[in-house]
Amino acid sequence: MRILILSANTGGGHNSAARAMQESFGNRGWACDIEDGLAFLPPLYNEFLCRGHVFCYRRFPKLYGAGYRMEERRSQRTPYQKALRAESNARPLPRRLLALRDLLGAYDAVICVHVFVARQVSLLRLRGEVHIPCYFLATDYTCSPGVNQLEMDGWFIPHRRLTSEFTAVGIPEERIFPTGIPVGSAFMRAGSQAQARRALKLPEERPIALLSCGSMGAGHMGRMVLALLEAMPKNAMLIVICGSNKKLQKRLKHLVHSRRLLVLGFTSRMYDYMEAADLFLTKPCGLSVTEAVHKRTPLILIDAVPGVETRNMEFMKAAGCAVSVSGAISLARTVSLILKSGASMDSLRNNCEREFKVNASEEILRILSEASHANKQ
Repeated sequence: MRILILSANTGGGHNSAARAMQESFGNRGWACDIEDGLAFLPPLYNEFLCRGHVFCYRRFPKLYGAGYRMEERRSQRTPYQKALRAESNARPLPRRLLALRDLLGAYDAVICVHVFVARQVSLLRLRGEVHIPCYFLATDYTCSPGVNQLEMDGWFIPHRRLTSEFTAVGIPEERIFPTGIPVGSAFMRAGSQAQARRALKLPEERPIALLSCGSMGAGHMGRMVLALLEAMPKNAMLIVICGSNKKLQKRLKHLVHSRRLLVLGFTSRMYDYMEAADLFLTKPCGLSVTEAVHKRTPLILIDAVPGVETRNMEFMKAAGCAVSVSGAISLARTVSLILKSGASMDSLRNNCEREFKVNASEEILRILSEASHANKQ
């Protein structure tokens, strides 16, 4: 089979999930390509999503949350697909959608990992321009606004417990597949903390907390790092992953000088650091928390931005896989208490083991394979 994954550059999560599926499909011998689906949106809309959306998310989280809640209410009031059907017949297809139609014609199925990308595919389907099977992959632990207005053959959702949330907004239950969110095979492999620490040249006997949330900015991170080093047991170590945020990495290195602190930039070995850590401190982004629970790393979720992050946080807490805090002092106290209590960490790990067993990429591959076989009969 030839599969197209339409991703989006509004955050690392969409692309990471796309690459995880591509890896799994490639192992099966399927041809799989990833394209930036936002390239087929109107240029100004694309610019807003890639820059304005991220800027608002980072700098004005309360405004971002208010906008999200407004879209949630509007989406729930709109009958299933009504808005899309009206739009699909409103005007001739623009050149960008003609280009998307021609691209899709070379594939056997398409998976969309962003609602705005899936909306463009849905417009083409409603006009009879696209005839291949089309699927939507949700990368957060909620039914996001607009997901119920898509014209899809199936919705891949993060967990079976979310099925009722998707059916409540009009999505047919027979088209909902609780596959989980795809993560790279390295996050699915069972390993040991001792092996990971030896591979990373980290001390094997000391408690280690891993902090990764570079999008929060240097101000918050600086306060958190100082508070953590003050409150954590004196033999504990703190590792901070700044990702692509080089400015944050530089400022943290100048702000704090301690042998108990390791500040890193981008790493391709996040799975090893998660396995090496006793605790993972992060914002509740869908992909990050999914990677952590597959590595059975206890989660402390920090300062969720209103919207999908609060939904992710609420889900992980309800599943018993995470605790949440707000503010540097609260974070430091919580980390200190948990590091001194192995029982608390064991409970979080056991809940991750119970709730997250499915290999999402393999499950999606199975569903696509069965659908393809049924269509040929």
